[in-house]
Amino acid sequence: MTPPLLQSLFSDPVLLSRIQAEADFALSEISDHIDALPAGARVLEIGCGTGFLLARLLELRPDLQLVGLEPIGGGFASFEQTLDRITTAFPSLTIHRIPVEDFGSSPDVAAFDFVFSLNVFEHLQDWRRAVNRVAALLAPQGQMLVLCPNYLVPYEPHFGIPTLYSADLAKKVFARRIAQVEQVTNSAGLWESINFISVPAFRRHCRAMTLDVTFERGMLAKMLDRLGTDPEFAARQAGIAGIARLFRALGGIWLSRRLPPDLDPYMKAHVRLRPPEAPDLAVC
Repeated sequence: MTPPLLQSLFSDPVLLSRIQAEADFALSEISDHIDALPAGARVLEIGCGTGFLLARLLELRPDLQLVGLEPIGGGFASFEQTLDRITTAFPSLTIHRIPVEDFGSSPDVAAFDFVFSLNVFEHLQDWRRAVNRVAALLAPQGQMLVLCPNYLVPYEPHFGIPTLYSADLAKKVFARRIAQVEQVTNSAGLWESINFISVPAFRRHCRAMTLDVTFERGMLAKMLDRLGTDPEFAARQAGIAGIARLFRALGGIWLSRRLPPDLDPYMKAHVRLRPPEAPDLAVC
């Protein structure tokens, strides 16, 4: 449950409802990792938005060192005033208003035990550079968790439109829809911020950087379940809610739990540093 103090810091009830729904989803996905961390562990959220989720985590685990990054880029300007209020109300939170690509270049920045990002990597100007930066920030046994859309599947969830396998073509065909969503949600520039990241591209880059990466199966099933249990999320995805209900009725849940990650419209990537190879003791 959201503490009353945290709720009082939002002047826009619609924004609060959306942020609460996303925070509840995020907590359900990261709670096992958070619970396993020892006291004093360092946690970094990439793209902390209003700071709401970090404040929730602070209430749950005040023994952790919580750090957030939020440059307030295009499409997210409405977050800034709330972020100001939350950082004032929760002074133990450390929020840096810079992109992850520019964070932690100083050698005195301590390593992080857990780094996570929810629905942010699809908006990063250079997500590959962000992965490289996080790899440099992870403790030896640390882990990064990335949750975001997989644009190999031709659907754009922020706008509820097919991408037609071409961002330029989708922008032309659905120009009115894009403009309408950006106006209603006060998120000018949201479409232009999307980089159309995909599971195969993320996998290739991690392997090229000698990082271990695995993708969780069954994320589509979680999204379908969420459509039935999260009214705020269902309202935002109203365009596909009917299709989702039909899919469930036809037994699609069984299939959705078995889809290979490449074909899942939402990805959950676990990234770890690859341990150094053990020395060959047989060779002197």
